[in-house]
Amino acid sequence: MKNIQSRGFTIVELLIVIVVIAILAAITIVAYNGIQNRANDTAVQSDLRTLRTKIEMYKAENDLYPAGANSVAELEAFNFKASKKSYATSPTTEGNLWYCRNSGRIRYAVVALSISGNIYYITHNSGPQQYTGATSWNPTGINCNSIVNSEMGWQQAGYSQTDTSTGPWRSWAGGN
Repeated sequence: MKNIQSRGFTIVELLIVIVVIAILAAITIVAYNGIQNRANDTAVQSDLRTLRTKIEMYKAENDLYPAGANSVAELEAFNFKASKKSYATSPTTEGNLWYCRNSGRIRYAVVALSISGNIYYITHNSGPQQYTGATSWNPTGINCNSIVNSEMGWQQAGYSQTDTSTGPWRSWAGGN
């Protein structure tokens, strides 16, 4: 009698290989998402640096920071192009980039929501920093006074409830 030997893999061996591949795929996806979030955060911070430079140039020419109350027309005049895909557009339609300035137009802050969920800001005297005063995005609840160390009479503008469908910021923010 001839002895017939099998040359295939057992089901257990195949299952072990499939499980190992699944674990490696999960690790890769998690690492990719982390890298992608860091890239988006870096893009938002870069946008804030650029916007800060443009706002400071505006002040050098006009002796005051842009008004920005009720609209962002002055900020749009800077021809500011944000990294569209780096900003969160959901679940909120309240805004992802807010310009706040005091009534005397001598102080300002810009607050931005990255698609990663992190909130960053710049002020008249500081570059991009992560905002830790709120655990979730609510631009109307972000206290510009706390960002810029008090002063009354703040105005806030950005793409907000009045700009949720076709407004100027919505167009670059990539919303509906």
